[in-house]
Amino acid sequence: MTRIFNAEYGSAAAQTPLEIVPGLQVRFLRDRAILTNVCPDVFYVRAASAGFSIWTSLKQLLRSMRPALHTGYLRHHLRFGETATHATAWRDVYQLAPDATLTLNAGGCSWRFEPWRQAGCRNGSFEHPAILLKQAIPASAVPVVLELSGGTDSTAIAYALAGRHDVLAITWADPLGPDASDVEHARRIAGKLGFEHRVAVLSPGALFDLPAQFEPDRPSVSLIMMAERDRLVRNAIDGRTNAMVVNGHGGDHIFLDPPSPVPLLDLLFHGHVREALKYYRTLVEFHGGGVLAPLRYRRIGQGIGRNCLSLTPGKRLHLRLIQQACYENAIWSRLGSRYRLVHPFTCPAMLNYALSIAPHEHVGQRQSRLPFRKAMNDYHQTEDFSRVSKGHLTGAFQRAIQLKEDILAALLEQGIGAEYKMYRVDDMQRALRAAALGSTEIHPQLMNALSLELFMQHWSHLSGVARWRIDS
Repeated sequence: MTRIFNAEYGSAAAQTPLEIVPGLQVRFLRDRAILTNVCPDVFYVRAASAGFSIWTSLKQLLRSMRPALHTGYLRHHLRFGETATHATAWRDVYQLAPDATLTLNAGGCSWRFEPWRQAGCRNGSFEHPAILLKQAIPASAVPVVLELSGGTDSTAIAYALAGRHDVLAITWADPLGPDASDVEHARRIAGKLGFEHRVAVLSPGALFDLPAQFEPDRPSVSLIMMAERDRLVRNAIDGRTNAMVVNGHGGDHIFLDPPSPVPLLDLLFHGHVREALKYYRTLVEFHGGGVLAPLRYRRIGQGIGRNCLSLTPGKRLHLRLIQQACYENAIWSRLGSRYRLVHPFTCPAMLNYALSIAPHEHVGQRQSRLPFRKAMNDYHQTEDFSRVSKGHLTGAFQRAIQLKEDILAALLEQGIGAEYKMYRVDDMQRALRAAALGSTEIHPQLMNALSLELFMQHWSHLSGVARWRIDS
C-alpha cells in the first residue's frame, strides 16, 4: 500500500513542521494542517471531515477508497479543458504538485501554487533568454532527443543545444502531410545546427489509446496522442535509459498569448449562459479596462478592432497561465517514462524573464511573444524566430477519428458525461461526424469530452471500478 501518512486535524498541533518524506512537510495548527511539497514528486491527498491521508499512488488510493466523482471538476473540464488546480476528477481527492501547498481543514481544502516564487525567481535581474534556456538544459554527457516541431519555442531550444554532438531532433508529422511547412522548417533548423533529424510520422490508428502503465492524474487532450508520442521517443532513444528528452512546451503560456473571445460565443450558442458570463469575466480581468473592454478586443495575429483600442492585460491572468504551463508539464512524470524529460521554458529563471514582459504593449503587432522573438533573433543574428507556426497535426487527429468513429461514438454515448447529462450526446455525435468527414475543424469541446471519457475509462480498468458514481 502506498499510503504514507494519516492524521486528524489538530491531533498534534505544533508550529514545527513534520517531514514525512524528504521534501514533503506537514504543519499542524489548531484546526487545520498545511502540507508543503518541495520535492519533484506528486502526492495525493484524501480529505475527510475529521482528517486526511497522503498517498504516493493515485491508483492505490482509488482502489482502496473508491471515492465519488467530482462533477464540478468534470463539467469545468468539458467547458474549458485542462486547467491548473489542486482538484481531481474525484471528490475530496487532491493532488499536491511540486512547489505547491495545500491547507486542509474540516471545511475543505485550499491551494497555493506559485512557481514564479521558486528560488531564483523575481530576483530583480535576469540574463538574456537565450542564455537562460541554455542554462536550463543539463550539460551532462547523455544522448539528447529534441522534440522539434518547427515552432518558435522548439526552435529556441534547438539553438540552446547548438554545439552539442549528441542531439537527435525528431519532428512529429501527419501521414498525409509529411512535408508540411513546419516539418520543412524543423528540418532546415536541424541541418543548420548540425543535428541528426528524423521525421516521425504519427500512426492515426495508435491515437486515443492509453497503455496500462500510464497513470495520468487528470484528463488532458495531450493524453490522446501520448502513447504514440512515447512509442516514437522510445524508438529514437533505442532502449537507452540515460537519454534526455527536451521540448519547448510552456513557451506560449508564460508569454501570455491573450485569450480568445470565441469560447464565449460557443457557450452562448449552446445555451450555457452562466459559464459564458464566467468566461467573460476572465476576459475582463485580462484587459483590466472595465466590462466593455473585451468588446473592443484585438486578437494578436488576427485583428478585431483598431490598434488604439487594445487595453492592458491583468497580471493576474499572466500568473495563472504560468501556473498552467508548469502544471501541464508535470503530467509527463506519471506516464511510466524511462527517460528524463526537461522543459526549459518553465525553469525558474525563464519564469522570471517572462514576468518582466508586459504583453499588452505588443497586442496588434501581428506576432505573439514579440519581445522574445526579437531578442532571440538579435542574439543569434537570424530571422528564424520571426516565422509563425502553421500547425500540421490536425489531419492525423481527423484520420484517427475516421478510423475509430464507431468506438468513439460509443464512448461518448455510454460515458460519464452522457450518464450525468454533462453534455448533449447528439451535439457530440454531430461534432464527431463532422470531424470524421473533415468538413470542419475538430471542435475543442469534442476533444475535451473524448479526453475525459478516455481518462475515466482508463481509470476504471486500472482501479477495478466498473462504473464511477457521483455519490459515495
